[in-house]
Amino acid sequence: MQYNIRHHKRCRICGSVNFRKFLRFEDVPLSDDFVSINTKGTEFVAPLEVYLCSQCGIAQTAHDVQTSDYYQEYRYTVSSSPLAANFMRVLAKNTFEKFGLLPDDPIVEIGSNDGAQLLCFKQLGARVFGFEPSLELTRISARAHVPTAACLFNDDSIGQIPLAMLPVKAILLTYTFDHLPDPMGFLQTAKRLLDKENGLLIIEVHDLEKTMMRREICVFQHEHTIYLTSASLKSLLERAGFELLTMDLVKEQDRRGNSLLIAAAVQGNNYEPDSNLSIRLGPFDKWDRYKDFGRGAEDGCKKFRSYVDSQILSGKRLGGYGAGPRGVMTLAITNLSNRHIEFLCDQNTNLHGLLTPKSHVPVVAPDFLKENPVDELIVFSYGYMDEIRQLLSRYLEQGGKLTSVLDLL
Repeated sequence: MQYNIRHHKRCRICGSVNFRKFLRFEDVPLSDDFVSINTKGTEFVAPLEVYLCSQCGIAQTAHDVQTSDYYQEYRYTVSSSPLAANFMRVLAKNTFEKFGLLPDDPIVEIGSNDGAQLLCFKQLGARVFGFEPSLELTRISARAHVPTAACLFNDDSIGQIPLAMLPVKAILLTYTFDHLPDPMGFLQTAKRLLDKENGLLIIEVHDLEKTMMRREICVFQHEHTIYLTSASLKSLLERAGFELLTMDLVKEQDRRGNSLLIAAAVQGNNYEPDSNLSIRLGPFDKWDRYKDFGRGAEDGCKKFRSYVDSQILSGKRLGGYGAGPRGVMTLAITNLSNRHIEFLCDQNTNLHGLLTPKSHVPVVAPDFLKENPVDELIVFSYGYMDEIRQLLSRYLEQGGKLTSVLDLL
């Protein structure tokens, strides 16, 4: 499949031309562009560069990959994970309780995936509606009786929201907001749709502070347009006319990965922000920190590749766990292949039998380990390490080893 690339000469947020590059990776694929034996080598790859705007302080890419066709075939979902399922239940419950939502309140989710999160709100009495471009995932949503528009959310598609649901009580984006090519445009649209006094905007993105501290190079993808710290997210919301209400909607131990989760409302709303809500600029909002991270990311890639090479030279066989974006991106950025990592285990049945883009590592079910044990599994889905240990307890009892990729970068 061919994709067009559109390059930006100005900041996505403030329009400034003053942004500086701090990260570059060569030949990076799209994270869900899996291939078969017959189609490998035809996938999209292009350089990935990330910049920091000197004016508004928001890290971002300076290009967009035309992805409408790509998202129609998107297969990534986490709803089979107990951790993710619990997060979804807690998010719905806490939103109802903290903000006094009532049965029949209308909730819209952008990037609703297989409908699992909206189903949690529906089970509490809310009216729900999702936007999800993946045809397969919208079919799953339909089976769960979660109404979903099979398209990307934009000004042309908002007319699909039933009129009876307007104004909307809450708009929800979990790991979707940082995919939007025009974040400011979206926020203006959200303001038009939300109840001005009691409407909520709930956003979960990757926390750039945690990303940099952990050297999570896998978070940088063509699909992501912006990378936010708590300070830059607050500034972005205020620029668009929103007020930050809370950063504690779900306790950190119940969240996934490097989650930065907030709730906001249109300025002049009826809510009281959390009394302890204080965000100051820090070291992660200064250029030197980004420059150092870029250098450290290169060192981390070399360190990881060296570890893998040394294990193989010593006669060890390596596999991996997690064929989501973290696994795909880490393998691609470090230029590893199926000569290094023999396979990736993953519970997502949509991926079984396919190969990861660029690295061409086959994706298999976890049961594959029973007949094909390896000496060590590198866990790319490190946010789910505890449940992976439980799932692979027999493998561990037989002498297998699990290693988080974060320990190797």
